Amino acid sequence: MAFGLRMLARVAALLLAAAFGFFGYFKSFAARAVLEQHHAWTTALPDLLGRAIGLSELIAAALLLIFGAILSERRRIVAGVALYAIANQACAALVHIMRGETAALPQNAVLVSLAVLLIMTARIHQVQPEEKMG
Repeated sequence: MAFGLRMLARVAALLLAAAFGFFGYFKSFAARAVLEQHHAWTTALPDLLGRAIGLSELIAAALLLIFGAILSERRRIVAGVALYAIANQACAALVHIMRGETAALPQNAVLVSLAVLLIMTARIHQVQPEEKMG
């Protein structure tokens, strides 16, 4: 059970890191017109703030990749980044709702679900630490 749970958490971390890496790079470096064309929620913000959010998403992706997928014993870091992901997606969903872009909400829900999964697996590991062999 512990192995399966660790693998599930690693897959969730990889998927969340991939999404945040893609979206963060896009929001950080794409032209504003391209961002508007693709309904990036950060276009509702001043450009500098939108770019900063993109960079924060890139940092979150790196942390998820390093500490969630590779060094999975750093559960507190992963849980903290997952909380950031939930807050980020809550803001994104709110902006999408305000702009009438409800088609984006399922994507927000999937990313929040992955983040919740990471937090739950981190909590389970705190309650039941792994057995050490030999």
